[in-house]
Amino acid sequence: MRKLEEFRRGWVQLAACTIGLGVGVIGLGSYNLGLFAKDLEQSFGMTKTQYGAGYLAFTLGLALGLQFWGRMLLRFGASRTVAASAVALALCFGAMATFVRSPSTYICLVGAVGFIGGGTSGLPYTRVVSNWFDSGRGFALGLTQVGLGLCGATFPLVVAAVIRHQGWPLGYAALAAMALIGVPVALFVLRDGADGARQTPENLPAGEKDALLELEFARVKRSRTFWLMFVAFTLSTLVVSSNAQHMAPMLMEFGASPRAAAKYISLVGIGTICVRLICGWLSDQVQASSLMAVSCVVGASGLLLLHVGGLKYAALYAFSVGWTFGGEIDLVSYMSTRYFGLRMFPRVYAWQYGSLCLVAGLGPFAFGWLADRFGSYQPGILLSTILAVAAAGVFTMMPRYGQSNDSISRDTEQTPTVIRHDV
Repeated sequence: MRKLEEFRRGWVQLAACTIGLGVGVIGLGSYNLGLFAKDLEQSFGMTKTQYGAGYLAFTLGLALGLQFWGRMLLRFGASRTVAASAVALALCFGAMATFVRSPSTYICLVGAVGFIGGGTSGLPYTRVVSNWFDSGRGFALGLTQVGLGLCGATFPLVVAAVIRHQGWPLGYAALAAMALIGVPVALFVLRDGADGARQTPENLPAGEKDALLELEFARVKRSRTFWLMFVAFTLSTLVVSSNAQHMAPMLMEFGASPRAAAKYISLVGIGTICVRLICGWLSDQVQASSLMAVSCVVGASGLLLLHVGGLKYAALYAFSVGWTFGGEIDLVSYMSTRYFGLRMFPRVYAWQYGSLCLVAGLGPFAFGWLADRFGSYQPGILLSTILAVAAAGVFTMMPRYGQSNDSISRDTEQTPTVIRHDV
């Protein structure tokens, strides 16, 4: 089917996925949790270290939640999975408004937000978009991520205004109300799609379906492609997460004022939006692993310029970090569908992206330790440059779609034969 015909057929689903992703755990959690840090410090003395522990709990909860919600997606489909997770996410934000009165309760509840909200992450929406789009899949996925970026640019303004005028508990209540928007979108609009809604034999009992999927996923995890993809994205995530979280203090170390550092950081968002549109469109024409290799080289170039030339290259550095980040988020899901097919996508993506969430939580801690150990961010910048180049090298080692002997599931393959042992 031609791209234009795909978009005519699937634009409603694309819009639903874009909205749902924006009011999901990434759009509401990742972009807004930091807005509460100062007020929580004033309210019950939460330190920056405890806030960092909360963010780590959030990423750990999300990593674990993806494994659970990936199984729910395979069993119940996208509509019911997203609706259930959205309701639970809203309840969890409501609980934070009521019960967060100490650092320990904050860390526990923000970890629960990550776990419970995993069903509203990119996992179900990428599968729906992939079911409705094939030749235009990359560009469609890129558009959903652009929508997420726009929500990340607008929702924090609303939440910050609520916190400023009504207090932080009502800020969490506002997040709960936003999360509930995903429920009617999921129940009344979101559909798996005729081309991929069912990826296992319908005449099998649930237990045998699960066993079949577990067997196939075990084969996927033994493949070289799976681990090359894991290593490459792990390296790139270490670079992006470490530099993004420490960018403000790092640029101030180089001599930027807080106001100037904030302006430079805004270029990260611009770079992210640009690459999501460009790589989204190009991924339908060019091998996605090659695009990620180029994105990592762009990131390494920006890091090297900052390391050698200092603050005069800060704008290029910030833009390059955003470029690498945007490519990473888009293409990990796209490559999961192309290498391993739609049947295995929920399990592969949950495993790959869940691991990246852990890395994204640990990377900034390691980067900060290096800065404290050496009294400067320069060693961390140099190490990030090396890691970005290494990531680019691993991406170039990945095979082309359809040329890998170990890419197990394909979108168009026939359902595998299952030997029944009925007594």
